[in-house]
Amino acid sequence: MGLSDVLAWWGAGWRVKVIAIIEYSICQQESDKYIIEQMALCQLMLIHFIEGGGFSGNIYIIDCEKPIMIDTGWDADLTFTGPQIDKALEGKKLDKIILTHRHVDHIGGALVIQEKFGGTMYAQKMEAEALRAGDNISTGGRTFGTKVVPMDVNDLEDNEIIDLEGGQILKVMVTPGHTIGSICLLSDDGNLFSGDTVFTQGGVGRWDFPTGDYDMLLESIERLAELSVKSLYPGHGMPAENIGLEHIRLGLRYLKEMGRHG
Repeated sequence: MGLSDVLAWWGAGWRVKVIAIIEYSICQQESDKYIIEQMALCQLMLIHFIEGGGFSGNIYIIDCEKPIMIDTGWDADLTFTGPQIDKALEGKKLDKIILTHRHVDHIGGALVIQEKFGGTMYAQKMEAEALRAGDNISTGGRTFGTKVVPMDVNDLEDNEIIDLEGGQILKVMVTPGHTIGSICLLSDDGNLFSGDTVFTQGGVGRWDFPTGDYDMLLESIERLAELSVKSLYPGHGMPAENIGLEHIRLGLRYLKEMGRHG
C-alpha cells in the first residue's frame, strides 16, 4: 500500500485532519539496493458528527484509543442514531460519555446509548447533581413532555484535562450562561465542542431557561473569543471547520447587540 492509498483509506468518509510526516532514507548494501520508507501519520483528531434531528442536539464521537461521545441527543430510540454510532465505533465500546449540560435534548439518549455502547457518564458538578436527582424541571423534561430518570453521572471540574490517549487531550471549560454548569471542551489542536453556549452563524444559547443567566453567558463567550479556536463543533447546527473563532466572535457581537432582553 502506497502513501496515497494510506491517506485515502485514512480519510475516506470521515471528518479527518491528518498531518503526514514522511521520512525517506535510502540504504545501499553492496549489490542489494533497497529503499526504506518510513511514514508517520500524526492524527490530530477524528471526529464523527451525527446531526441532531428536530429539536435534538448534535452527537459527536471522538475516535481515539478510548472513544468518547459528546452529548447523546434527545431520542432514546436508536433507530436513527444507532446505526451511525455503530459505524463510527467499528465494534469498539465507548469509554466516556460527556454531557455538555443538563437539557433533555442533549441527555435524552444517554441511558440507552450507555446500555448498548458502554461509557461512563460525566458532566459539570451542578449539572451532574441535577441528572443524578432526575430533576425534571431544570432539564426541560416537564416542559417538553419527557420524563428524565435519575442517571449515574460523574463530576467534571473547570480546567480538568481528559486524556484521550495517543497524545490527545480535551480541556474542560465551565461556561455558565445557558445553564449554570454548561461546559465546552477544547482539544489541544483547536477543536472546540461548545454545547449550547455558542453556535455557528452568530447563534448563542438561550439564557431564559432555569439556571440560565445573560451576564454569565456574555462572560463565557468573551472567554471563548480569546482562545485559539480552529474549528467549532456546536450543540445544534452545522460545525465550522477552520473558521471557528470567527463564528464565536460573531456570536459575541450579536449577543452584545441583543442585550439581556433581546
